Amino acid sequence: MKKLFSILFLTIMFSSCNKVLYTHYDYQDVVYTYAKEMEKFQDKDFKNMAKIFSPIVKEPQGENLVPPPGTYADYAYLLYKRGERDEAKTYFEKEYLTYPESKTYVQTLMEKLGL
Repeated sequence: MKKLFSILFLTIMFSSCNKVLYTHYDYQDVVYTYAKEMEKFQDKDFKNMAKIFSPIVKEPQGENLVPPPGTYADYAYLLYKRGERDEAKTYFEKEYLTYPESKTYVQTLMEKLGL
């Protein structure tokens, strides 16, 4: 009986350990669509993508309350493509401040884009 209780207790404990670090929303679908059809994109398409990215970067969910790695940079690039250079620069900086390991890559990308 004691062994059964221990197994039951452990099962309950481990089943409640589902921690979500990041919420991706529709991030993968959006990035795939962009990569697949980027030559055909018009301004309205960039606006729609920005609407989808907005909750990911502005209202992150999950345990860490930060967007998944790379999301700030992707959003920044969308803003850059829409001509919003100052806001794009802000989100590129948020990327490497949140994820310091991306600093070299993001700064190189910013230099190439002229930010």
